Amino acid sequence: MTADRSEWVVTAAGARPIDRALLAYGRAFEHPGKIRLVRWLVRRLAAGRVRTKYAAGAVVAVDPHDYVGWAIFKTGAYEPQTLGLALRLMAAEPGLFVDVGAHFGWYTCAVAVLAGTNVIAIEADAENCAALRANLALNRFQNVAVCNTAVGPEPALLALSRRSVGNSGTVTVAANPAAGGGSQNWVASVTLENLLNELVRPAARPVVLKIDVEGFEPAALAGLNFDGRFRPKHMLIECDDAFCARSWGSRERFAAFFAERGYDLFDVSGRPFARDAALPEANVWASDRSASVS
Repeated sequence: MTADRSEWVVTAAGARPIDRALLAYGRAFEHPGKIRLVRWLVRRLAAGRVRTKYAAGAVVAVDPHDYVGWAIFKTGAYEPQTLGLALRLMAAEPGLFVDVGAHFGWYTCAVAVLAGTNVIAIEADAENCAALRANLALNRFQNVAVCNTAVGPEPALLALSRRSVGNSGTVTVAANPAAGGGSQNWVASVTLENLLNELVRPAARPVVLKIDVEGFEPAALAGLNFDGRFRPKHMLIECDDAFCARSWGSRERFAAFFAERGYDLFDVSGRPFARDAALPEANVWASDRSASVS
């Protein structure tokens, strides 16, 4: 299954002369000590973040000290197949895009550039949300609503943890929060249904719901009424094998959850989901059986 035959350029290039110079050096020949030198140059010459332009003209500032930022800085891309699919789906049917686990806005900014789109960006981590807001400001978007909250099966207070210090994309809900609060970061959680009910007026079905919350996906989706007015037409869901076993139980249970709710599953290249096959970029495309895709 394919959403569209058009191709999207998602490779990031420098937005300013200094950014282009830093990217050119970073992607050129290797030499001893290069990573350390690159990061020093970025701190001294670009205030710690390199502005990159990608997709249909979106701009995001990335931090090469961070895992995802370094991937974009070095290769010009992060999850290019999944992002390209999101852009094709949204371009084919402009409307509402819901980004659960928006991080610093890699998907949000790329989609928000498209004419006729509205975006709800949900990010629980305060530092990530600050980076998200800064990237939205670079683009002067007026079609993005930001929610610094978690989503779950019911209103609650949740503790956040980061699995990897060098990867801001690994923020997740702590499985065993410290008694009495400890030194952890805590965030309020609401249901996705209630959040959309408050922000989407008049009500509209999300064309795409992208969700990447480091294994908390079943809990987040438990707060959405799939028989209601916010039933997504398409979903892009992280399905990392380690998280899948821990959060869903198995790939079979993962597949059954969506099948029971009327969704067909594909990998992000459009091939039917196979329970024993490798998944490109560890993401899955769920398409409502009743949705028509050109």
